[in-house]
This record gives sequence, C-alpha cells and structure tokens, in this order.
Amino acid sequence: MTVDPALLEAALDQLGTGLLVTSADGTVVAANQATHDLLGEQATGRKVGDTVAAAMTAQDSGRWSPRPGLVVEWSWSPLLPGTPQEGRCLVLRDVSHRIADRARLRRQNRALAELVAMKAEFTAAVSHELRTPVTSIAAMSELLGEEVTEPDPLAAPVAAVARNAQRLLGLIDTVTELARIENAAPAGTGEPVELQDVVADALRGWASAANSAAVHLTGRGGAGATVRGEAVLLRRLVDAMIGIGLAAAEPGALLTVAVAAADSGWRVTVPIGGRGGDRLFTSSAVTGDGVRHDSTALMLCRAIVARHGGRLTTDTDPEGAAVLAAHLPG
Repeated sequence: MTVDPALLEAALDQLGTGLLVTSADGTVVAANQATHDLLGEQATGRKVGDTVAAAMTAQDSGRWSPRPGLVVEWSWSPLLPGTPQEGRCLVLRDVSHRIADRARLRRQNRALAELVAMKAEFTAAVSHELRTPVTSIAAMSELLGEEVTEPDPLAAPVAAVARNAQRLLGLIDTVTELARIENAAPAGTGEPVELQDVVADALRGWASAANSAAVHLTGRGGAGATVRGEAVLLRRLVDAMIGIGLAAAEPGALLTVAVAAADSGWRVTVPIGGRGGDRLFTSSAVTGDGVRHDSTALMLCRAIVARHGGRLTTDTDPEGAAVLAAHLPG
C-alpha cells in the first residue's frame, strides 16, 4: 500500500512530539511541525549538527535547552541500517512543564515540611507554657478545697476551679499526645498485639465509669485478632472509643465493644446510638466522677488508627444501629 506523502506529512504535523529524520550523512530530510516549533527555525535541508548540536554526541539520548525556559529530551533511533536508505530518526520532547511541575512540587513539599515542623514546635511550646500555670491552679485549688468546705458559699466555686483545672491538664496531655502521634513514624511494623487482650483491659478500666453512667459494658469477639503496632496506643484507641460510646449511651443501655474480621484486617466497633447524634464530637475519659466530656477523643482515635495504617468511620451494625468503627490491617 502506497501512502500519499502529503497525507503522511500532515499526519506527522499533528504530533506534539518532534520528529526529525536525517540521511546517513546527517542531512535533515524531514521534520514535522513540532520540531520546527521546538527549534524555532527551519531544519529541513541542513546538517543536523547545525540545528541540534546537543544531539550530535555519542549518546543515544539526552536533555538539552535550545533557549531559556525550554528543556527538550531527545533520543536517536537508526532507520534502515546497512541499506542505501540508511538514516536516523531524532525524537524531541518538550519536558519544560514536567520539570517545572517537579520543581514546584519540591517547593511545596519543603513548605509543607516547614509548616509541620512549625506546628510541632508551636504545640510543644504552648503545651509547656500552659502546663505550669494550670498545674499551679490545680494545686492551689486543691489546697483551698481542704480549707473551704460546705456550707461555705465558696466551696462549690473552689471545687469547680479544681475540677476544670484537672480537665485542662488532661486536655494538655491529649494535645501533646496527638502531636507525638502525628509526628512519629507509622506503627504498622511494631510488635504483634492481641486486640482481645487490649479490649479486655479497657473494659476493666471503664467498669467503674460505666456503672456510674448506668450503662452495661461488655465485649464480643476478638479471638485471634492480631495487629502490628503499639499496644499502648491501641489501648488508648479503645479507651477513647469506649468513652465516646459512654457519652452517647442512654442510662440502661447495653454498650458492646465488638471485634470482627473485615477487609483483610480487623474492625473494632462501639455503639454511638442513643444521644450519639449530638454527642459524637464530645468525647469522654475515665475519672473518679464517672464520664467527663472533652473535644479531642475523636481526633485521637483518628490519629491512632491512621498511624496503624487503618481508617476510622461511622457505620451501622447488623441491627442497623450506628457504630464508631476502627478498621485496622491484620
């Protein structure tokens, strides 16, 4: 089949890649429009060395900048070697945008790294500066509480100051812990941890708070559920999830911490029904007075799960009840 030369030339001119064909002696016999656009001059009929000097090397490929702001990658291929029609084909590709994108990405990564470092420094500095005065307030209010007792009208305010000072200390600890988790390396290569043991320990730790809240706290499943990571962080995860569940549970409710296989890993769920719709973001912690609310437990759960290569979601159980679910790789 014979191809119309004009048709072939028109087709080659549609390419965004430059094609330049030379004879055996290096004379340019054909060049498409992309080549002319890249070189900024007419190449046909000239020696390739006069047109693309950077390509006249012993290498088969390379990178070259014909003018400021333009970077071209080139590569040679032989055409009909050992025949009277022997020649070579030079392929030219404009890579200026790709190089610029990589440079921009490097700049963005550096800026992001600086922001992360600044955030870590800010968190550490603020936590340190807050801890000293709040600790003093907590200590002084505790001493005042020993001196000011009912029916003194100052007893209730002093108790409130002491209670909220302890709450602030707990919040400072949580913020510091969040910063540590976010800045640490992934924990997916840690030691094997049995989720059944972690849940059992957490249930024992929350028993008193559950009794105070009149909530029935139980566990289900978990036999053979092993994940790699940090046992302390995973215990912290389950503690925070149970706290969120208790904050959402109505008195008399059954709160079951369930562990089941899912998606080549394990799924830990805690019900967040009852008052959960408006209490999901007011997390809980164990105190001597039962359940206490703050706004960081959900953030802590998400950070710990992400550290272990998983994800935190809100799902439904087989009965259709809302649950908070931590998906952890096996």
